[in-house]
Amino acid sequence: MRIPLDLYQILGVPIQATPEQIEQAFADRCQQLPRQEYSKSAIAARTQLLQDAHAVLSNSDARTAYDQSILAESAPPDIGSMELQESQLVGALLLLQEQSDYERIAHLGAEYLKRSIDLNRLPSANNGSDEDVILAMALANLEAGRECWQQKQFEKASDVLQSGLKLLTQEQLFPAVQREIELDLYKLRPYRILELLAEPEEDISKRQQGFSLLQIMLDERGGIDGQQDDLSGLSVDDFLRFIQQLRCHLTVQEQQDLFTKESERPSPVASYLLVYALVAKGCSQGKPEFIQQAKLALTELADRQDIQVEKSMCYLLLGQPGAAIQTLPLSRDQESLEFIHQYSEGSEDLVPGLFLYTERWLQQEVYPYFRDLADTQVSLQSYFNDEHIQAYLNGLAPEPVSPRMPAATTSADLPLLAKQGSDTLSSAREGRLSTQAAHRQDVKRSRPQGKQPVPTQNVTPLTAVKGLDGTQKRPITPITPASAPTVESSDAGRRNEAVSNTRRQRSQLQYRRWFFAAGAVALVLLALFGLISQCSRQEEPVPGAENPSLEPASPDPIPTPASPSVSPPASPPVASPTPASAPATSEEITTTSARQIIQSWQSAKAEAMGKDHQLASLNKILAEPSLSEWKTGAQSDQANRIYLEYTFDDLKINAIKQQSPTEATVEATVTETAKVFEGGQQTTDAYTGDTYRVRYQLVREQEQWKIKQMKVLN
Repeated sequence: MRIPLDLYQILGVPIQATPEQIEQAFADRCQQLPRQEYSKSAIAARTQLLQDAHAVLSNSDARTAYDQSILAESAPPDIGSMELQESQLVGALLLLQEQSDYERIAHLGAEYLKRSIDLNRLPSANNGSDEDVILAMALANLEAGRECWQQKQFEKASDVLQSGLKLLTQEQLFPAVQREIELDLYKLRPYRILELLAEPEEDISKRQQGFSLLQIMLDERGGIDGQQDDLSGLSVDDFLRFIQQLRCHLTVQEQQDLFTKESERPSPVASYLLVYALVAKGCSQGKPEFIQQAKLALTELADRQDIQVEKSMCYLLLGQPGAAIQTLPLSRDQESLEFIHQYSEGSEDLVPGLFLYTERWLQQEVYPYFRDLADTQVSLQSYFNDEHIQAYLNGLAPEPVSPRMPAATTSADLPLLAKQGSDTLSSAREGRLSTQAAHRQDVKRSRPQGKQPVPTQNVTPLTAVKGLDGTQKRPITPITPASAPTVESSDAGRRNEAVSNTRRQRSQLQYRRWFFAAGAVALVLLALFGLISQCSRQEEPVPGAENPSLEPASPDPIPTPASPSVSPPASPPVASPTPASAPATSEEITTTSARQIIQSWQSAKAEAMGKDHQLASLNKILAEPSLSEWKTGAQSDQANRIYLEYTFDDLKINAIKQQSPTEATVEATVTETAKVFEGGQQTTDAYTGDTYRVRYQLVREQEQWKIKQMKVLN
């Protein structure tokens, strides 16, 4: 049979190739080994073709005659083609596969199999050549599908992969290759779902196919927060990001239908996402009855998650300001409470700040995740001025309110208050409100923007969605064909619930009635803390009681003449001692070297988050992923004219564990002070003497120890 292949293509060289290039190409091709599934006869046929091509092209006379014969071909379709025996075809297909010529493999293989069928010779007749041809065609489909995947043509990739799988399953050949293609199809499925659901709403068939695939995945996993394996390679946290990503392609009604069904498994995550759909529907369509349903759903979730702020907003949207204000103090969401207090100053209650917070929440955290609301402007003024809504709210039974609650704002005041809040929000979007509201949580601990901690195994699935959809929104990390990345909570994201308890005690807005009493207690505690710190510095470091896996910090080795000298870096722009830089050559982590590493980090943090935002300092001490997280946070603060002045007060090394010459873990207790500046003016967000325990994961890069990840323990 004649195939479109010449000797130059067999060796993979151009017609102008030099003798040296021909020799090198021949050697390289001989060293390449085909997949082990091919038969010995197929591999032998490939080798024979290589040897024949080399014999002609390496001989100058034979090569000249061959070139002239190609040019002398009278029929243009035959130029660059050659006659092969059927037994040689498999070898040619192997060579074409190495050149990624998948279309030609499919064409030649299909012609060969057609002749086999015409001759009543089927692969099931144990014909080795036929099986090798089918294998070559299936592997060509596999590689072609992966190329489409990389080009983000997900549906096309699926079609190509399924064609290759069909070739093998029809004849029940090569189960290992079948499994390889099947696993790719499983991992490709989330991408297909996103692509199909992103289609226009008019393309009903494709979007319905996307919903069908999504339902299959949910059933295989046991729900959004299920623990079963759907072979996609996505962990629970990765799947939550995937759900968050696809929400932007779904309408309000589609999300309501989806999460209503999923919440019945039961699924607390689906129940929480259903709340968002109900609130969005109630506000956008003027149907407060759905907000009433959302409030009831939140009540059922109260034992799993702090949902008091969301519940308070539902009360407000239902025209019950007294119940809303009574619910707020039950929340532990300190950042939201501070916002509400700040923008209620001068008012007899917290309703003005809650109005402002609710409208901002709807505009930034709710509407953008629905494809039919993404471009809709929220207006509580229009909401409360709607006669249908007013009639519904007036007909609701009032919620019981404690007689100790101030009755400053009534439901009759809500339309006027909504107008005032809307006007305030419109002007604030261009100034101080946008900065303080969007970045308050980052400023509190200089948390990198967009790098909030991803849920860990100790956090319930509902908390995971709260972190993705609530006031601590975190963008979704696109998954990759290999696997979705696993991110760990960092030093920048350590303000979880346990740590925020300490900060709540210092909140001037939430606890102003206890200000003077707290001041007196603080003086006593400060004196006691100083005495304890002085005593602790005289003691040897001991390992953390809660982390028995960490080994005690080893004593410092006696320096030798061969020990490298350590030079201190530039001083940070704060009044803190100048730390020494991380050791550059020593592979062993000691108490002294660990202290130097953490001090270098504190210095670099002060420079990067300081007034001049010297981001280059981070490259010297941080490794990925912490490096990207902190750079992103510093750039975000710089763009919003926010900077911090750090004072590094104290450091204690608790424990050290070195897993290998290039990996180590250090646990330390750090005390620092920070002042926060917005637009050149110091804010009230400064914190003093904040002590916390951190676990640093170190990695050795370019003969230097760097911090890869950080996690606050308390």
